[in-house]
Amino acid sequence: MSHRLLGFLIALLFFIFILSCSTAPKYNFPQGTRVGIINLLEPYVTHQNFASFASENFKKTYEVDWDMPSYAENQLIGQLKKDSRFTAVKIRLSEPHNKKILRLKMVEQVLLSQAFPPVIPPQGARLLDALSNPNDVQVVILIGSFKGPSPYRTNTEEFINVEGYGLLTRRLFRGKLGSIFDGLISFRRAYAYAQIGVIVYKVQPVTYIAAARAIRKGRPLRPINDFNWDADIRNLSDSELNRTKQPIQAYIKEAIKRSLGNANLLGSRPPKEDTGIGGAPSR
Repeated sequence: MSHRLLGFLIALLFFIFILSCSTAPKYNFPQGTRVGIINLLEPYVTHQNFASFASENFKKTYEVDWDMPSYAENQLIGQLKKDSRFTAVKIRLSEPHNKKILRLKMVEQVLLSQAFPPVIPPQGARLLDALSNPNDVQVVILIGSFKGPSPYRTNTEEFINVEGYGLLTRRLFRGKLGSIFDGLISFRRAYAYAQIGVIVYKVQPVTYIAAARAIRKGRPLRPINDFNWDADIRNLSDSELNRTKQPIQAYIKEAIKRSLGNANLLGSRPPKEDTGIGGAPSR
């Protein structure tokens, strides 16, 4: 065996060893596992506009009748019902400040954590345990929006911070300069976006299992190609906002499937003994 081939095999084995050490095994849940669902999604959509001049940047929220929180919740319950091991339990929050704590501590901080497994803030962990106890659940799934960097870029190629879900527009030039050569070159972009995370925890004690983001770098983004740039961009009509509804639902549906798959909560599997943690955040 040549020295070059031997060196390659040693490097390959070392890479496999490092990979196996960085990927922990997944939990395997027994029959009768109760899965709590905490829905932190807001009922309104957000339009965020970014332009060449900071004075033209703005953020505005709109009330819509889509009921996206119910859509997300029904998708979660529907996926869990496909496996006879699981019983879905809705956990309602009566105190608004609890919703804020969970959104900031157990969604935003965990998804933006640079460590793996992510660092879980003690305040959020205590609250999640307190909420799970009366409901007799072994697993809790949080779905909620958060504020952080997105895959979208400014004209200076910096990643744009967004939060919530809805419409993101980026316009560098107005009028005919916005799109030239019949749209072959365009300085205007409109996207349906969903800065939403789905995070799965095992409780008592609270332990991170898996997560997924609705939008993330390297995943297909959903442009609104027929957006009406001649409309009053600061006061959008329902017809313009409604263009984002189905793409946002598709983002959410995909994130739910990824997070449940990472957590070993997707698909029918025979019950086994718990083995450990698995599923890094899908970014």
